[in-house]
Amino acid sequence: MNPVKEFGAFEGKTYAASTRRVYRSAVKKALKIVGKAPDECESYEELLALFQENLAQKRFPKALRLAPFLRFLESKLPKKPEEITNYEPIRNWVLDSIEKETKANRKALHFVRRDLAMLACLCVAPEKGSPRRWAKTALTVTRKRVGDFEVRLWDKAVEAPGLALTLLYWHSWRERLDRPQQSRLHRKAWAYSELLFPNSKGEALKKQAMHDALQRLGVPELGVRLTPELVRKAFLQLKA
Repeated sequence: MNPVKEFGAFEGKTYAASTRRVYRSAVKKALKIVGKAPDECESYEELLALFQENLAQKRFPKALRLAPFLRFLESKLPKKPEEITNYEPIRNWVLDSIEKETKANRKALHFVRRDLAMLACLCVAPEKGSPRRWAKTALTVTRKRVGDFEVRLWDKAVEAPGLALTLLYWHSWRERLDRPQQSRLHRKAWAYSELLFPNSKGEALKKQAMHDALQRLGVPELGVRLTPELVRKAFLQLKA
């Protein structure tokens, strides 16, 4: 069993060669950190548990792109039906994690702000589907008085303070891109895009972007595999 070679063959149908090299390099570095050689892995389940444990304890550098490899390992495990009756722990974990990451990264790079804002959108308006294709007009901010802002998503006020702060940060970034002096510092296609979360070409992000954003929050100890769709269902329950 050599998961690195198998992963290379598996991902070859999905990613470009340069991207595959980045992902394989990340896996090799992670294996070195945990002290495992590729041919020493006895099972996919064991390796997945080992990686998740080290992720939870933050032993891996944040720069390592391990999400695709973790999904590969999960695809090798027998599928078990997930019967969830109580979504509250999922909602609480996601809300707390978004707020924590937002406050811990006050000078974060734009893609960190973007990922957190996309997840916040998924929590506030799950009935609208994936935020990847939303127009930037879906998010508005009104200054009520000095230091006090009202954040609205799809014309509804965002009540949760943590989510409102996350969306306020992203709205401020998108507003700066509209200024001529700022657009020159970034790719014009991105700066002039009508999307709320455009890629560098000004187009909609790929579906994978939501999974990567969720991976940024870490690995929860909830007993279920957390996915964007599961998060959406958890918050849709509040709309029922």
